[in-house]
Amino acid sequence: MKENVEITQELLERYFLGSCSLQESFAVEQWLSAPGKGEEELEAMNAIFDKIYKVNDDMADAAFRRCAQRLSLDAGNRPRNILLPVLAVMALAASLIVAFFLPPKAEAPAPVELTEIYAHRGSTEKVILPDGSELLLKSGSSLIYPTTFTGKERKVFLRGECYASIAKDTDHPFILSTGVMDVHVTGTEFNIKAFPEDTELEVALVDGSVLLEGRSGEGAPLQSIRLTPGSVVKVDRSSGETRISEFNVANYTQQEDKADAFIFLDRRFRDIAGELSRRLDVDIVIADSTLRDRRFYSSFVNGESLEEMLSTFNADNSMTIHHEAGIIRITQLEAAKL
Repeated sequence: MKENVEITQELLERYFLGSCSLQESFAVEQWLSAPGKGEEELEAMNAIFDKIYKVNDDMADAAFRRCAQRLSLDAGNRPRNILLPVLAVMALAASLIVAFFLPPKAEAPAPVELTEIYAHRGSTEKVILPDGSELLLKSGSSLIYPTTFTGKERKVFLRGECYASIAKDTDHPFILSTGVMDVHVTGTEFNIKAFPEDTELEVALVDGSVLLEGRSGEGAPLQSIRLTPGSVVKVDRSSGETRISEFNVANYTQQEDKADAFIFLDRRFRDIAGELSRRLDVDIVIADSTLRDRRFYSSFVNGESLEEMLSTFNADNSMTIHHEAGIIRITQLEAAKL
């Protein structure tokens, strides 16, 4: 599905106030990251923010925090106190504020043409981007990307999971954004799991190098995490806590090539249940909080059935598994709670 999004003053206002759709937000960020934002716009930023604060201090403060979090900036720096040397680093935010509050120019910005691909529950979709990069979109995931990469960056937006093989281009870094945290690469292979309903964001690096930057959630600290091949990082969405562990790259790639493979690297049981539900189109409910937070290392690469996988997780016989009206309900045995 292709869509043209026209960058207007009204759209920039809604982006700044946090009321854009996913496609609109992505289009605005693509436009902001394109070259051509002048130094005069940056120099006007302090004066503009002073004016905003005089109108409504609380509204401007809250709006800036939302914008700063989305653009991975330090929201603790109140805009009225930002000095010009810092403005160069904040060019993206400056462009947004100036574009919104300065009078519109005679020539309107060009529309941004976007494509959205969705992998339905129980299926996968292979996507080849304009630069030749290949992404295998997993069940229940969606990807938004421009029909042509322009500017200094190649940026796409992911909701869900994909295995990515990125074409090398050191002059145009590739950014895969999940909305709150971005994966920066130039040419590499990695798998990312970033479903909003999961408790953790996960990146497993197969080859090359990646830099994970951003905030895992509102109030979480700004993070910058660099990975080496064979490392998997998990970032807790609520606390920002990170866990980095190692995995066997050779085994992982052999298993990942199988369409029906399930690979769980130190994952919480609640997130495992979510993945099983999406990919097998079933409903799984885990009733006990302690059971939901148990972690498992497991690989299923030989076409195991759902019952076989659940039996593996219940190897210690600490769970009861009931099938009720199309729903699989898992509870912890009372003896295991003691």
